[in-house]
Amino acid sequence: MKKSILMSALLSLTCLSACGQSTPTATASSSGYTYKNLTIFLIQGKDELSRNYLTLEEAMKQKKITLHETGSVGELSVDNSSSEHVFIMAGDIVKGGRQDRTIGEDIVLAPGAKKVPLKSFCVEQSRWSSRGSESAAVFSSSEKTLNNKALKVAARTEKSQDKVWKEVADYQAKASEKVSAEVKSSTSPTSLQLTLENDKIKGSISEYVNALQPAFDGKNDVLGFAFFINGKISTVETFGNAALFKKLQKKLLEAAASEAFEQYDEKLKFETPVRAALKTFMEQAEQGVETARQTATLMMEYTKKTDSSILLRSVNTDAGKAALHTSIYSTDGLSTDSDSDSGYQYGGRQRNVNRVVR
Repeated sequence: MKKSILMSALLSLTCLSACGQSTPTATASSSGYTYKNLTIFLIQGKDELSRNYLTLEEAMKQKKITLHETGSVGELSVDNSSSEHVFIMAGDIVKGGRQDRTIGEDIVLAPGAKKVPLKSFCVEQSRWSSRGSESAAVFSSSEKTLNNKALKVAARTEKSQDKVWKEVADYQAKASEKVSAEVKSSTSPTSLQLTLENDKIKGSISEYVNALQPAFDGKNDVLGFAFFINGKISTVETFGNAALFKKLQKKLLEAAASEAFEQYDEKLKFETPVRAALKTFMEQAEQGVETARQTATLMMEYTKKTDSSILLRSVNTDAGKAALHTSIYSTDGLSTDSDSDSGYQYGGRQRNVNRVVR
């Protein structure tokens, strides 16, 4: 087994900081890009995959795929009517059906693929019929993704429906406290999707996004980013090519901002993260014992766990050996359970990426 070269990614080292205006602005220094309690490091490098992918959001907007309700909480079905490959990212939230869901695993739809099963979890409770004018048979859109580390780990590694519901409720409670207002929708109080559509939530998240978005502008070699909250590493997300990441960048930045907003405390003091801490974290994450499993046709997932991290790497095997998507989650502050597929009933080996931290 070759040593991972995920670490060959370049980290951008400019810092953006808030200047106190109502509209966030940026100044430059020498660490990561920082606004309030959120610091991001760009991961830049050469593409490892040449295949072009539509994202789930794009494909649904263009009506190139149809995502069907099956009547099972833990599984949906999807048809790809296009001649393109569609990447569906673990954590993507789909709105509508009998309940809003999140997708449990990375998957790629081949051109023309029909009746492909998708592992899923509810991010809403109680409703089991159409909502307003929405169809109960199909899903309408996918503009959001799971919006904090605890939710992602609950769905992707613990595979627990109960834990997903708990984390949704915890986020709603914390968010309501942060904005001093109820953020649950009267239409469906348990829906994470509708909470993320709340005007006060959107305003708080937009403040972070507007401040940090310039870090990505004008750069064509960004493969992903890592982010710290309150000075502590949370998550690393990287992709096989810059074009795919560019399509997903805003959605992922919004999720990072949501996690930071949830944990923001203006009285809390912390040291500004440095590149050495990120490099160490990523190197240590690669030291875990690796397991592998086939998650779908032409899709493999490789997992590594250490005392401080969970690494998940997806490979679209007919596109090459390089990783399509790699996520590394810090386990700091998390209580995680052993792997089990039981959550779906309710409702490896490492591949290399040509990047290095410098």
